[in-house]
Amino acid sequence: MKNSISSKQRFVEILFILNEGERVDLQKMAEKFGMSLRTLQRDFNERLDFLDWEEKGPRYYKINRTKSGLLNQQDIERFALFANISDLFPKIDREFYQEKLIESVQVKGVQYEDISQLKKEFDLLKKAIDDHKMIDFNYTKSGQKEGKFYKIAPYSLINKNGVWYLIGTDEGKKKTFCFTQIRMLKTLNETFEPNQQFIEEIKTNDSISHGNQLGEVVIKVSSFAAPYFTRRNLLPNQDLVRKLENGELLLSCKNVNELDIVPVVQYWIPHLTIVSPAELQEKIIVSLQQYITKFK
Repeated sequence: MKNSISSKQRFVEILFILNEGERVDLQKMAEKFGMSLRTLQRDFNERLDFLDWEEKGPRYYKINRTKSGLLNQQDIERFALFANISDLFPKIDREFYQEKLIESVQVKGVQYEDISQLKKEFDLLKKAIDDHKMIDFNYTKSGQKEGKFYKIAPYSLINKNGVWYLIGTDEGKKKTFCFTQIRMLKTLNETFEPNQQFIEEIKTNDSISHGNQLGEVVIKVSSFAAPYFTRRNLLPNQDLVRKLENGELLLSCKNVNELDIVPVVQYWIPHLTIVSPAELQEKIIVSLQQYITKFK
């Protein structure tokens, strides 16, 4: 019984990490759990095979959250239990149960933006990235009426909290663009030599903060939500400033983009408040007020 409980707890931790959108390094995880790499690979390739993978081994694993959504604690416990006892199921029953587990999760979590009408542009971007072709497009930043033309070396398309972003460089400067705000997209005949260090940075960094970083964002967390943020880092580059007497937390996030911070704060409303920069909290309030007025 002890081994069974230990295995289940291992799966709970694995699923929790995957659910946060993190890229799992099996070698580091094997060291952490004090187990063989082969056993851990079996866990991922057989017992967790029912998950929808964006990246599947042999060393790195990451789930496709555009299809799986976000899991709550009950989902994780249920998935972990199934993974722990899956060897006891006949193959056909195991496949049926896997299908039902996945069905129950796909409808959960954040609402993912519908980009079906932009499939042509999405495919064009993917091909430009694969072929190392320069692109140009018109881009309108949030809150602005006038767009601007950019000539970009495209490196990667990344989904963060249900929203697609293009990561690239503009004359060597790292930049992030919201895909749905791109217009008049064209592939140029000009090619570029990819920066391998930047490619590795994109792969290993869960953040979409590539250019336009804020030096520091300070966030206050309510006493209700505090245990979730002390258990593990739910914010990019999260550091604890101090714990207040009423149980609230002050957290610091350095060198981050507001696109990394704002969606998390909005998701945890009313339990998170941006202390500084104050204008970032004000932008969230204005956005919420605009949303509410639509229904008045």
